[in-house]
Amino acid sequence: MTGSTAATADDHALAARLATETGAMLVGLTRSSAVDRRWSGLEYEGDRRAHLQIVDALAAERPDDIVLSEEGRDDPRRLGAERVWIVDPLDGSSDFGYSANWSVHVALVVGGEPSVGAVAVPGWGTTWATDPAPDLVPRDVESGADPRIVVSRSRSRYDGMRLSQALGADVYAVGSAGVKAMSVVRGEMDAYVHGGGLYEWDSCAPVAVARAAGLVCCHLDGSTLEFNKSDPWSPGLIIARPGLVEDIVSVMFDRQY
Repeated sequence: MTGSTAATADDHALAARLATETGAMLVGLTRSSAVDRRWSGLEYEGDRRAHLQIVDALAAERPDDIVLSEEGRDDPRRLGAERVWIVDPLDGSSDFGYSANWSVHVALVVGGEPSVGAVAVPGWGTTWATDPAPDLVPRDVESGADPRIVVSRSRSRYDGMRLSQALGADVYAVGSAGVKAMSVVRGEMDAYVHGGGLYEWDSCAPVAVARAAGLVCCHLDGSTLEFNKSDPWSPGLIIARPGLVEDIVSVMFDRQY
């Protein structure tokens, strides 16, 4: 690589700008009468346009970097690259145009670490980023309160029931990984738990932002998350207040698959 191998302040600003601008474009698309909504037409067009907007901007502004996008082809050069952008142009696409529960993820991995991240949730009118970082989330759940844990809709019957029975948790279910993670960042939820597999583009930017907010991000057994792996699939995820992580691991560690 010929460019700088470190993340810079400009990288943080770029990630936030791309996530915000792509989110704004997608909102405009939901209001367009020119898109055929039948047979998932809106979802397909949103994925396509968001992908092109982000990768074209990165090609122009960071031409020496590699991009891994959910909607693009995997470039094997990324495995030897120091700087890799990992993006989900439209996370929660089944909600796109029908609810506020979708997001745009833009992250930069430097040396395997998610050093830069931005998550735009246009339905909430906010983009969270790693610089400036979000306000720190308090370490512990309020004394005497049941933990509020958000899980994926597809796994509410499994993960949600287990967490509710073992921890007395109030469990909520949402589709988008970015929306779930940012609900913890902004203090509405105490943890986001995903017991199944997900991809690096689902989790990379949310993890970067959540860590900047003082949250713990790990696998279900408490082990360290890794990014820019040869296989971008990853088993299990916890994003939680630090004081709650050990309890969640004790309940979920054997569901790592």
